[in-house]
Amino acid sequence: MASKLEFGLQTREELDEAGLIMARAYEDYDYVTLYFPDMEKSRKGLQIFMQCVLKTCYGKADLLAAHRDGKLVARATLEAPGFKKPSAFQYIIHGFWRVYLNTKWSEINGFLAMDENASKPCHDFQKSGPDIWYLSMLEVDPSAQGQGVGSQFLTYMEEYVRERGGKQLALFTNSRENLAFYSKRGYEVFHECEIEHDGKKIGSWSMKKFLNLRPL
Repeated sequence: MASKLEFGLQTREELDEAGLIMARAYEDYDYVTLYFPDMEKSRKGLQIFMQCVLKTCYGKADLLAAHRDGKLVARATLEAPGFKKPSAFQYIIHGFWRVYLNTKWSEINGFLAMDENASKPCHDFQKSGPDIWYLSMLEVDPSAQGQGVGSQFLTYMEEYVRERGGKQLALFTNSRENLAFYSKRGYEVFHECEIEHDGKKIGSWSMKKFLNLRPL
């Protein structure tokens, strides 16, 4: 029987490990491999990239963590209404320049441009109301996938948003498996498109959910 999961805020000391979990989770995710086809060569750069993103967003976004037996098994980034994207300078001082030393410039620049476009429907939707939160990232370590971690973590995040006055939660995914996962849990597609790169295509679905208040 699996041990109980414990949820809470990510600690600064865990950011490097959280970045490694992100990198492992994305190694076979089409959204990433579309721009980093040779993972053996890109793995270190991807790890540095994810760690840099977390360190830059720490204290700005709500970074959440899931632990089991004291071990970090999943993490997520929630952006509250009014969240301001860190500046390029903030990324640089947190080591983003190291990403370029470990990946091809064309790959990382292409990925960043694509990510900005893919997330735009959610960002635009978030601006349409004062109580809309955005789940920008959610990763479960591959060793803990298929064990209900993601489902329990999502339930915790929805309650986390409710407790802070949020009424809707938005996200986007590029996996049909994830599309089915979120649809089953009450999320609805409000924007759909295709992302094409180097002759390959993947889908992109922006989704939202109204978070009903808990009964008293």
